[in-house]
Amino acid sequence: MDEFNPKPKVCSFCSLVCEIPDLDDRSEDPTGAADGAVVARDAVVARGAEHDSWCIKRSSQRKLVPLRLARMASAQSSFFTSDAAGTSDAQESFFESSSRIVSQQLRRASSILVTGRIHCVESARGSIELARRFDAAIDPWDSDPASDAISAMQRGGGYSVSLGEARDHADLWVVVGQDSLLEQTPRLANAMHRGESVPLLLLGRWSDASIQKFKSSGFDVICIECELEDLPKRLGQCTRVGQTHSESQVGQWLLEAKYTVLLYAPSALDVEGRDLWIEALDRWVLQRNETTRAATLSWGTLQSSFHQTCTWLTGFPGRIKFRGGKPHYDPHGYRAKDWVDRQTASAQAKSRSLLVWVDDSLEELPRELLELDLPKLIIGPNPGSSNYQADRWLPAGIVGVTHTVNMFRGDQTVLANVHCDCHPGSEMPSQWLKRFIS
Repeated sequence: MDEFNPKPKVCSFCSLVCEIPDLDDRSEDPTGAADGAVVARDAVVARGAEHDSWCIKRSSQRKLVPLRLARMASAQSSFFTSDAAGTSDAQESFFESSSRIVSQQLRRASSILVTGRIHCVESARGSIELARRFDAAIDPWDSDPASDAISAMQRGGGYSVSLGEARDHADLWVVVGQDSLLEQTPRLANAMHRGESVPLLLLGRWSDASIQKFKSSGFDVICIECELEDLPKRLGQCTRVGQTHSESQVGQWLLEAKYTVLLYAPSALDVEGRDLWIEALDRWVLQRNETTRAATLSWGTLQSSFHQTCTWLTGFPGRIKFRGGKPHYDPHGYRAKDWVDRQTASAQAKSRSLLVWVDDSLEELPRELLELDLPKLIIGPNPGSSNYQADRWLPAGIVGVTHTVNMFRGDQTVLANVHCDCHPGSEMPSQWLKRFIS
């Protein structure tokens, strides 16, 4: 019972919860950007990595944190009177007056969409409760990849697996996709490896740098280049190659594997009919289970926390509209961008609509959002810029930087606490949302 059980750590910049010991020797982070995933000294030395380059995504984005904090402080101070700027009384007065104005705007709107980049449990809970309170529709802005994966699973079923079980038990990995998988989650290759040589078959469009990353993580890699559109068919061909050409390395891997894990990320797939494409992959996994063991590891983005939380609270993963406080699910009718198209098509509907944008990210606001000729309420660290006079920005902190939150790992099986590293100085999006429904 004395076995060490490391506490999961999450890097809020790449959505990867790393189940590795929290040793004293950490990578330096001069900005204090995020507590994040910590690499043990021995692991860094063993892989020959630079002491401060274990997370590419974090290294490239952490410089944005002080810029965002400075912008938030400057923009927020402009709301206060000059003689009381920055005082707690001035801030509280701003919070109260903003809450009152926004609450009135919400009550006047006849059609409301709650959307944005909702990356933590707290923001998801608040967004869902706001939608319930005002009979609004709710759907993250870029939900198509997750929705396609969900639709494929709903139609055809499948076998899924967590990252932890796959790492501990898989004797063959099949990773399909392209470089953007590792761009989104740079440390995934390291997190997949259990410390011994394991075969890994790469299918898709992979650069030499990505192939080398899997090799340097300890995998025995074979890469078969093919177009993403052809991958499901190519995977079936690889299986037949294994049966008819058992003398080949790929054939031996497929024939001898007792537990195959197929990994892909819906958000990293640039294919037509993505839901049907994923369904074809799932069928391959189902067929493999007729003679051996196989499972799918569908790697989600930071939006996994929203879909999981929404399922807990409503029974549906998103794309819902509340009527009388009850959720109604329509994966096609309540897509965020389709709602926008409907509202902007009618001048009367446009004037009585309201788009509530909840943002937990460090990214700039999408240009397509700022250019919408719709009333918008933006809650997040970035005010953006818009020419539409009805817009209102409410400054909020940065997930894992100014506020401690809970987030799901990309495989949606581990919930981790992301600790903040600096004084909040502003409300969380969830705190703003609670003000509107209280």
